[in-house]
Amino acid sequence: MTLRERGPELRRMREAVREVASGRGALLHIGGPAGAGRTALARALVELAAAEGALVLRASGAESERDLPIGVVRQLVTPLVYGGIEAENTPRGMLAAILEGGGLDQTSEFGPGSLGCFVHGLHATLKRLSATQTVVVVIDDLHWVDEASLRALAFLSSRLHGARLLIAVTTPDAVSERALLIQEILDVTGYRLEAAAFTSGTTAALVAQRFGPDCDPAFAEVCYEVTGGSPKALLALLDRAVHQRLRGQFTEVPRVRELAGALRREQLRALLRRDRVVSAFAIATVILAEQANEVLLARLSELTPAECRTAKSVLRRVGGALDEIDGRVVPTAALTKVVSEFIGSAESSRLHRAAADHLAECGAGPEEVAAQLVQVDGMHDRRGLDLLKAAAVSARRRGAPEIAVRYFRRALLDSPPEDGRRAELLVELAATELDAWPAAAKQHLVQAARLLPDHRSRAEALSWMPLRVSGYDPQLAALLKDVRDKIGPTDGLSGHDLDVALRLEARWRQAGMPDRKLVATAGERLRELGFDAGRACPAEQELRVVLLEAVTLTGEVPSTEVARMARQIVARVPANSVQIGSFMQILPAVLLAADQGDAAASWLDAVLAHARQPSPAAFQSLVQAQCSMTLLGRGQVARAKEAALHAVDLVGGDTQEMIVSSAVALGAVAMVTRDVDLARRALEITGSETDLRMYALRRTMRALLAEAAGDHEAALAQILDGGNLLDRAGWRNQAVLPWQCMAAALHHRVGQQAEAVALAEEHQRRALAWGSPNGIARGSHLLGILTPGARGLEHLRQAVELFRQAGNKTELAWTLKRLGKRLQKTSPAEGERVLAHAGQLAEQLMEGRGGAEEGMMASTGQSAVSLDSPSVPAPATRLTPTEATVAELAARGLGNHEIAGRLEISRRAVEKHLTSSYRKLGIERRVQLAEALGAPAAVSGSRSV
Repeated sequence: MTLRERGPELRRMREAVREVASGRGALLHIGGPAGAGRTALARALVELAAAEGALVLRASGAESERDLPIGVVRQLVTPLVYGGIEAENTPRGMLAAILEGGGLDQTSEFGPGSLGCFVHGLHATLKRLSATQTVVVVIDDLHWVDEASLRALAFLSSRLHGARLLIAVTTPDAVSERALLIQEILDVTGYRLEAAAFTSGTTAALVAQRFGPDCDPAFAEVCYEVTGGSPKALLALLDRAVHQRLRGQFTEVPRVRELAGALRREQLRALLRRDRVVSAFAIATVILAEQANEVLLARLSELTPAECRTAKSVLRRVGGALDEIDGRVVPTAALTKVVSEFIGSAESSRLHRAAADHLAECGAGPEEVAAQLVQVDGMHDRRGLDLLKAAAVSARRRGAPEIAVRYFRRALLDSPPEDGRRAELLVELAATELDAWPAAAKQHLVQAARLLPDHRSRAEALSWMPLRVSGYDPQLAALLKDVRDKIGPTDGLSGHDLDVALRLEARWRQAGMPDRKLVATAGERLRELGFDAGRACPAEQELRVVLLEAVTLTGEVPSTEVARMARQIVARVPANSVQIGSFMQILPAVLLAADQGDAAASWLDAVLAHARQPSPAAFQSLVQAQCSMTLLGRGQVARAKEAALHAVDLVGGDTQEMIVSSAVALGAVAMVTRDVDLARRALEITGSETDLRMYALRRTMRALLAEAAGDHEAALAQILDGGNLLDRAGWRNQAVLPWQCMAAALHHRVGQQAEAVALAEEHQRRALAWGSPNGIARGSHLLGILTPGARGLEHLRQAVELFRQAGNKTELAWTLKRLGKRLQKTSPAEGERVLAHAGQLAEQLMEGRGGAEEGMMASTGQSAVSLDSPSVPAPATRLTPTEATVAELAARGLGNHEIAGRLEISRRAVEKHLTSSYRKLGIERRVQLAEALGAPAAVSGSRSV
């Protein structure tokens, strides 16, 4: 046998055999970790001793034979009794009585067939044999030897003096069972050998032997790294690599790591199967994980402290079983996986529950106990649910909402459907989710409300849902209305009942904002409450804020009254109010629509100072979005863009209302700057498909992209689709989204003058009813462009005065430039003065901005949609890109409804494009499209939808 790196060990064994030959009996112990080659050294000792002329008796322990009395010693003496070895000198009768009699006589201590008789016979036999020659007894795997044989070996090892007898045993570095007997044997060790791991050089040589001299050094290095040089592990890994047809290349290093991991797990499985103590300790370690300590490990594993220490030592020496973190021993992922497979889900649940009980008995806190309970399957007892709830409350108090939510959800999972506490748990869960997961919080509050037994408790649960969470939700509005109707009118209520009713109404109106009939009643309700908000209680303030939002969307209450009430509420709401998140979403937009940007800005400055303290990312996103809109209204476009992008980056995927706010802010900046990249990014933001605000935003962004591509008719179709939907919902105020101005400008671009003037005049009627200077000024600017002669100049002059009054320098510069160009034709001197003023104002604006505004101001005179002179009509045979697309789809046989769905435009827009295409192509019917376009004919049976 050729052993690598075992020269010193072989010399030491030869030395032991020769010294024993002089009459100095001894015990030789071969130790080392699992797989280090202890058995190989034992075999080498057998060969070496035989070469020295010694009589060699050998045996080995086996896990499956630990319960067979004298099984190992029987292996030693069988050759003496039946093999003819010096038979005349051996007390054959003493040994044969046991070998032939069927085993030990447990009733007698020293009689024939007893263990005492057998041990003395064995000792006498070996003494007589060693009188004439050296005797070497080799026992492999002493830790698996049966107890009777261990007692016999302990007896022999203490009586070696004067005999030419060498007893050699092998054990791993730590043993977990029958440690006292084994230790008694090892206490007389005269020679200690350690089966060490291979060095990296030997590992590389073995790898090269398997894969050839061209094997990549990195391949050999990783083999050494993952096995630690353990001979058994290394050889097994190399065998597996050869079987997997690896070639020792660098690219195969990850595959080697995978194979090593699989082998390590196999080794751990084998260890757990064969050693009860190590298995129990490993299972307890995995179950307790980071909560493990000596007391808990001993209790859960049902082992003695000494057994725990021994088992820990065994696992430490098994590569990849335990890690040490901050002085604590924790299981590795490999051991955790092996244990999970080993015990199964039912046993795992039982042990986690037992661990929770032990933790509670030791005085652990609720979160520590709950960490175990969440691993239990099907826990339905009240005590466990109470512990989970207590843990959730504890986690929430210390600022760990993710953990609290986990505990609440687990308690809900184990709570029976008929349990009256489910509603309470749902409310607690929603309260925890509000900041980080508002959509989930709303869902759980609705579920709780449906489970509560009466309308009063439902009203209580739903009334504290923040306005920013309720959002625009028709289904929620229906539930809130049902509960509100059961409460009845607020006239006869007072105190807490009145507060609940007012908060409930606020949430009902907020959720039902897309409802035309409901939003139309906001003005009347506001008049009932009165326009003085100075003395309103917090609940009434919430309702007033929602009503202000509604009348701002409809435009039915003059902007002066809306602005006055909004300023009163802002003055009474501190920046750190619990209502600030909900009000922040509404009031800045209301103030901006009423041309009260300064009031919005000062309030936002205070809120922003507070938001710089630790606050949820969603709230910071909302603040940044509103700052962006305010900055944009004041003409600070670069800062507005920066704030909008910051808001988008901060918002999370579960915060629908924050998504809307950030998307609207980014879209507004894109429209002012004509930035198609910002428009595309705004379109990438995922929000509710049914939210009117997101619908209008997407249509506006698509219109911007279509206009940038030169397709004005497609842009117009998008604007009209979005605007008409807003009108149908009752959202008619052009100060919120001036879609009529944009549509009129596009009508003008495509030569539809009558339609442009009609929309501009309608915009102006609505703007005058609302009364904000900016809205009226925009309408006047547009009418000035569309109206020729002195009347048009009068509109432009009015726009200049109104923009100056509103402090809107950006649009003032645009309008001055437009007015100056018109005046140059009739009053050149005045026109030059106005143009010079416009240029100075634009230059002042650019000095304080930077690159983002320069592109916009360089083309002063371009509003949200370009208002240059009408384009020259296209030749009769030339279609616009959108017309060509619609016509081609129709020629392929798609109906109008299918085309509208594919292009995301209305059916009316499809019909208009087709009508225009028929005219330009000189055809009258749909079936003529294929021939006129040179496209394949439609499939038979296609029809217009």
